[in-house]
Amino acid sequence: MLNQEFVFVLLQASITGAGLVLAVYALIIPLARRFFSYRAEDIHQDIQELKERIRETDTSISQDDLSELRGMLDSIEALKDFPAYLSWVAGATFFFYLGSTLMSVWWIMDWNKQTFDSWLPNSFGLATLLFLGVGLYSIRDISKTMKREFEDLKKAVEQQNLARKPSVAT
Repeated sequence: MLNQEFVFVLLQASITGAGLVLAVYALIIPLARRFFSYRAEDIHQDIQELKERIRETDTSISQDDLSELRGMLDSIEALKDFPAYLSWVAGATFFFYLGSTLMSVWWIMDWNKQTFDSWLPNSFGLATLLFLGVGLYSIRDISKTMKREFEDLKKAVEQQNLARKPSVAT
C-alpha cells in the first residue's frame, strides 16, 4: 500500500510532467519552420545522393551496394514523416501523466485505493520513460537545427566580410 506522502509527491510530479510536455511544444513551435525546412533539405540531399549512387551502379548490384542503397532509402523514409515523438509519443506521455494525476487525486479521496496502489506508480513510471524519449529526441533535433543555423550565420558573416574588404591597389 502506498503512503500518503508518496502519493502527494506523485501528484505534484505528474502535474509538473504534464506541464513539461506542453513546454516541449512551446520550445519546438518557434523552431518548427526552420526545423522542418532543414529536414526537407536533408531529404532532398539524400534523394540526390541516392539518384547519383543508382546512376553509378551497374546492372549487377553487389550485396554491399544493395545494402548501402537500402540504408539510404531507410534514412529518407525516416525523415519524410512527421516525428513520432512530437505526435503520438508526446500525446501518450501527456495522457499517462494526466492519468497518474487523476489516480493520485482519487487515491487521496479514498476511492478504490487498492487498484490505484499498483496502477499509479506504473502510469507515472511509463509517462516518465516516454518523456525521457521525447526530451532526448527534442534535444537532438533542436541541437541539429541550432548547429545548422550557426553554420548558416557563419557563412553569411564570412560573405559580408569578403564583400566589405577593400581591394589594395599598388
